[in-house]
Amino acid sequence: MKQDSGMNLKSTEEKSRDYLFDNLKAILIILVVWGHLLASMRAESNIIKSIYIFIFYFHMPAMVFISGYFSKNLEKVRNTSFVTILVPYLILNVINYVFKITILGEDYFPFRFFNPNWGLWYLLTLFLWKFFLKDLIKIRYILPLSIVFALVSGFSKEFSEFMVLGRMVCFLPFFLLGYYCTPEHVNKIRKGSKLRSILLLVLTGVWSAFVAFRDVIDTEVFFLRRYYPEGEEIRAMLFRLLIYAVASVMTIALINLVTARKTFLSYIGTSTMTVYVLHIFTIPLLEKLELWKDRPYLYLLYTVFMTALITFIYSLPIVKHAYNATMGMLEGLLLKKEE
Repeated sequence: MKQDSGMNLKSTEEKSRDYLFDNLKAILIILVVWGHLLASMRAESNIIKSIYIFIFYFHMPAMVFISGYFSKNLEKVRNTSFVTILVPYLILNVINYVFKITILGEDYFPFRFFNPNWGLWYLLTLFLWKFFLKDLIKIRYILPLSIVFALVSGFSKEFSEFMVLGRMVCFLPFFLLGYYCTPEHVNKIRKGSKLRSILLLVLTGVWSAFVAFRDVIDTEVFFLRRYYPEGEEIRAMLFRLLIYAVASVMTIALINLVTARKTFLSYIGTSTMTVYVLHIFTIPLLEKLELWKDRPYLYLLYTVFMTALITFIYSLPIVKHAYNATMGMLEGLLLKKEE
């Protein structure tokens, strides 16, 4: 009887799980890994640059949107954000610092708690958004105001990489969009035309190729992390607005197209944080090998293979368990036990 009860419970949990967002998170984390693998070669091939721009138009905005969507329990979000996000960020920042100097052999540089290296910026911004969300939503018209502020912030040099202020402000509209999005909104999106969504993906791909081949703007603009280049402020602001529009449309298109059924992607979608963190340490090691850097098309095939391999290995239950156990042990050394 106990075994049957356990099976029924498991069956109920599986039925209640939202596989749509698991599948969507899987696709996005795959694009995160692929985009980072392509980064070093984007200047060497317009084809690679086109794919890179296409990915960076929407992959992080959509990821931030999902984080906001699952932050509706304001009390829980604030109460757990310190332990579940900030503490792991601090630990990983120290590990990454040691990793860069000892393993990668980089020149010594001063340790930076609040100017995170590479992909760790997301953990710090996620903590700040989740911790202050309860207060942010008290502001009238916070969503449109966040968009205006993000556009205007590019004129000030204050909003740059320190405390990831640039990205915190620029990605905040997507986090708020996710928070305000309801299951009813999602259902409405999913009832829309699939053909229209496919067309939007194609048009974004064509436009990305145009931007790449015509060298319309520096790819740095897509990172949403720094102030506007001097002398190009208005142009850069308009392009940032375009990024917001494209990212929003692409997020809607993906919600419309991605299946809500349980698939192999669903397993990857439950391990996105493990994949995200571990790929930060893996890709720099692969970069040091400099494989096929003189043959862009072979390098492109290589990145497809390595993306699949990285996401597959790091989403395995044994890897996820090992990562969680290690982080739990390190957090236990740092934090007092609750009495």
